Amino acid sequence: MNKHRVVIVGGGFGGLFAAKFLRRAPVDVTLVDARNYHLFQPLLYQLATGILSAGEVAPPIRDVLRRHDNVTVELATVSGFDLSARTVTARRPDDVVRTYEYDSLIVATGAAQSYFGHDV
Repeated sequence: MNKHRVVIVGGGFGGLFAAKFLRRAPVDVTLVDARNYHLFQPLLYQLATGILSAGEVAPPIRDVLRRHDNVTVELATVSGFDLSARTVTARRPDDVVRTYEYDSLIVATGAAQSYFGHDV
């Protein structure tokens, strides 16, 4: 019997907490994110002032989840969902398009900043 497949889209707080929660569950987890790091924005001011290094404010997602044997981290940009086929389509940096099958899907893509209509 195959393990339950979980795909998590997003490596921010929501995605990381979901992957960590499933650490000991009898599931195979694939976390897909367009970036290979988790940016902890509340500490950006400490990076700017030289108190912390970039690695402490934006650690690699693979490093954060290195002890989670059931989690695979994929660097890719999600381009589509097929809910009836239970698949997520994503493009990797080498332009290879991958399709990830899932039994359970967690979409934790986060939010974007808004500066009252002004470009940043």
